[in-house]
Amino acid sequence: MILNNLTGLPELYGYALITYIAVAGMLWLLHRFGRDDLLLPVSAMNYMLLLTISQYTASKIGAFVDSLVIPMGVFTYSASVAMLDFLTLRFGRRVGYWVVRIAAYLQALVFIINWLVIVYPPAPPFWNLQGAFTSIMGQSARIAIASITAFLISETYDVFLVSRLGGGVLRRVGYSDPVAMTIDTLVFIPTAFYGVVPNNVLLLLMASQLSVKISLVPLTMLAVWINRRALQYGYVTSRI
Repeated sequence: MILNNLTGLPELYGYALITYIAVAGMLWLLHRFGRDDLLLPVSAMNYMLLLTISQYTASKIGAFVDSLVIPMGVFTYSASVAMLDFLTLRFGRRVGYWVVRIAAYLQALVFIINWLVIVYPPAPPFWNLQGAFTSIMGQSARIAIASITAFLISETYDVFLVSRLGGGVLRRVGYSDPVAMTIDTLVFIPTAFYGVVPNNVLLLLMASQLSVKISLVPLTMLAVWINRRALQYGYVTSRI
């Protein structure tokens, strides 16, 4: 659903900054108080949660710099990339791959459960609410397939790149994330909307989403930088 309430630029990056600081700060606190044993489960939980939130918040389309439009789930999706980078850098490529596979399975499970809930007949006094529930919680099979396909390809490639590139962690993230985010956009938008919306709108969606994703890469690097000490005690060199 497209809302006419335009989102200003300061608010846009304010929301993103709050999201990034919140998820990165949680990991920083765990390390600060000596609970490195919880870094893996908490990071994985954050990653899954951010992806699930992205599925629902993507139904709201916001305005960005006049004519550009974006699904609002781009913030939590981009923050999830920071979590995946941390997991891969700290625990190695194999863990990163498994987290991506489990997340893809859970995304499919969310779609299936939503579909089962939607088709289940509601109680008679609440028939009038069925349409509203479906419009908010529903997701077409095509969009679900596009989302999972783009996610699997882009996130797997992100794990591969961030684990294979040389240099410091910020350099790895700075190179891998724009590539992964570009792949996600180039796969998802055409797969989900080609033939459904005019080609000029398709190109606008791709350009808008990609512009915002790339502009959020510095925040991804900030999230990794906040947890640089936690990364130093992991397996950055020995398991990658």
